[in-house]
Formats: sequence, structure tokens, C-alpha cells
Amino acid sequence: MGRSINSFSSWVGNAHTIGGRNSPPEERLFGAVLSQAVHDVFSGHVDKLDKQQAKDFLTQNTWHFKMICELAGRDPNYVIRKMKKRMQEDIPIPFFSKARKYYRQANI
Repeated sequence: MGRSINSFSSWVGNAHTIGGRNSPPEERLFGAVLSQAVHDVFSGHVDKLDKQQAKDFLTQNTWHFKMICELAGRDPNYVIRKMKKRMQEDIPIPFFSKARKYYRQANI
């Protein structure tokens, strides 16, 4: 069953809006996966091995990473560039928290 665009869509926005409240639940789920990986990289309470695995996942352009980015509605090359830059500066990325927040607020 596909998503249709009708007159109601103009009130709530496009159902395929990336990162918005009206994005499909699968997109929010995979956005939360990316958000968790970012959290693991910058969190102080994560094991060293888990932190390294998250860093490798977010900086290597593997097939799995590309698939998760695609399903989350993100550009994998942009994510890798942003993560490498932020890891050098050791500053967390705030835009991934939006996907996680919307996913957790969903009452489906």
C-alpha cells in the first residue's frame, strides 16, 4: 500500500519529509540507529570497544552504512564528512537528536 498525496497532505506536509514528524516510521527508526551510533561515539560512559565500533561504522563507507543512511533519508557522504570533522573537534552533532526525539515521541 503506497502513500498518497491529497489535499490533506498540504495541511500536514509531505509524508516523505526527511526528519520531520510526518516521515515514515521506518525512516525515523533508522534515523534513531544513526543517532545511537553518534551518541556512542561522543558519550563518556560507552565501552572503548563499542565506541570504536561506532566510529568505524560512521566513518567507513560500507554497504550496511549506506543502506542505513538511505533508509534514514540521509546522504552517507555528508554523514561521513560531518562525523570526521566533528570527531576531530570532539563536538556532538545536534541534528541527529531530532530523529531520535521524533521516534521516541511516536505513539503508534
